[in-house]
Amino acid sequence: MKRLSVSILQKHRSLVTVCHSGSPFTMAAARPLLSADQFTCSVCLEVLKKPVTIPCGHNYCLDCINDYWDQSDTMGVNICPQCRRSFNVRPELNRNTVLAEIIEKLNEMQSDVALSQSYAGPDDVPCDVCPGRKWRAVKTCLTCMASYCESHLQPHREFEALKKHKLGEPTGNLEEKICQKHLRVLEIFCRTDETCVCLLCVATEHKSHDTVTPEEERAGRQSQLDKEKKRLRKRIQETEKRLAEIKESVVKIQRSAQKELQDHEDTFNFLTQIIETLRSKVTETVRDHEWKEVRKAEELMEQLENEIKELKKTSAELAQLSHTDDHIHFLKKFPSLCVPMSDGVSPKLTANSDFLPETLKKDLSELQRHLQEMSGWEFVKSRQTEVKTPSCFQQNMSRNSFLQYACQITLDLNTAQQRLQLTEQGTRVTCSEIEIPYPDHPDRFDWWTQVLCREALSSSRYYWEVEWSGDGVVIGVTYKGIGRKGRSKKSSLGDNDISWHLLCFASHWVKEGPPPYRVGVFLDCPAGTVSFYKVTDTMTLLLKHRASFKEPLYPGFRIKLNSNLKICPLNPSGQ
Repeated sequence: MKRLSVSILQKHRSLVTVCHSGSPFTMAAARPLLSADQFTCSVCLEVLKKPVTIPCGHNYCLDCINDYWDQSDTMGVNICPQCRRSFNVRPELNRNTVLAEIIEKLNEMQSDVALSQSYAGPDDVPCDVCPGRKWRAVKTCLTCMASYCESHLQPHREFEALKKHKLGEPTGNLEEKICQKHLRVLEIFCRTDETCVCLLCVATEHKSHDTVTPEEERAGRQSQLDKEKKRLRKRIQETEKRLAEIKESVVKIQRSAQKELQDHEDTFNFLTQIIETLRSKVTETVRDHEWKEVRKAEELMEQLENEIKELKKTSAELAQLSHTDDHIHFLKKFPSLCVPMSDGVSPKLTANSDFLPETLKKDLSELQRHLQEMSGWEFVKSRQTEVKTPSCFQQNMSRNSFLQYACQITLDLNTAQQRLQLTEQGTRVTCSEIEIPYPDHPDRFDWWTQVLCREALSSSRYYWEVEWSGDGVVIGVTYKGIGRKGRSKKSSLGDNDISWHLLCFASHWVKEGPPPYRVGVFLDCPAGTVSFYKVTDTMTLLLKHRASFKEPLYPGFRIKLNSNLKICPLNPSGQ
């Protein structure tokens, strides 16, 4: 049945093609019968421009024929370039207005066709009438059951009989619009059977069914389509909103992970500082004990060497005296060489292997045990692990002994990174996400949220205290030459060889109680040390750096997000 319907449709199209091709207005190959290219100048071989006709009837461009006659060497005789007819007197050249109008019209027609038509592509509906390569169809006639390009559609626009045909947008698969039973165009929709039928179907098996035109059914179902589109738009909006929420959650997760990693990094840096300080102290203690013991041994060895030397000297003199024949000399010398000696018991040196105090040994053993336990962890429980300075290094000292070196320092606005806000006459700094448009300055940090103080400290002893709260801060001192630009360690306070710092994190201080927390800094330039103390009722040493300070030092701070730091005013009374 399908093959039969296709065969009938092809015959139908053939009849339509014959009808169209028989029309005097139809262009057989989807092109005009005439074109401007047919009217060319035999001199320049291009379409005539300002065409003129000479007496022999041939046409040329006005400029071309004049140039030809001006340049020809024919002794004043003018010859036609085509038929070679000669004219003794140069003919008067008048413009052929009729030919000029024809060429202009043909150019316009060719332009219109070129704009309106193009060859059919893979996704286009081809013209059913074009021979050879098909032009793109612009309309489909549901009466003829054929698709036409602009040229072959002209009869439908010009003849009254064809104007009554039903034209629609180009569509393919016209076989689907044919009733498979009666081989007629589907024109009716049966609501009872939910299918499209032809008029013969309506008159026979669908006679008692509820039937309407496709247009009526489309109008009724269009509202359903609009509701479905609205529902889909709502679903799309909900899905896009959910996607945006998930993306936002991913960003939050990534930020939280980054913050967590930074906290762990800071923790391990703090551990490294403590272990390095411990190693330095242990080395110093062992070396000091070694020096003392070796010094004692060297003194004893020197004493024994002198004793051996004297004994050998006496022994040699006795040997010489025993061989003398001078009895008088023997009797006078012998008493002085036989002076009673000591009992020969030399002082003994006991090797003392107790290089370290018992308290320090105990602390080191305990530290080793904790480190061995941590090495077996499957994951690091950084929030449950507290890093403590071994008790042998927690020196409790009087705060008043430091206050005699109290100095007042102030923050330098020209060094503050843009997320730092300075208040209270340059003694308080806060870090937030809001950037402050500070003016450009070569001393300003552009990456690390750091700020330095104005005061240059050297050649003396200085002490100051700060209070901090929030997630954490870095407190330190640095040479003026610390980097100011970029994220490298050259500009990170304490991460290079020209600055020294203490890392302070809320997770390490929370056991001390609620913030703010106070830290004291003692800079001893002559001794080459900078020490950091936890200031409570007593002074507890947290960290001590040793260095040979060769330049003035500037107090500096790095403030973590949502944290703040205040420089405390001091006087010898401790307030």
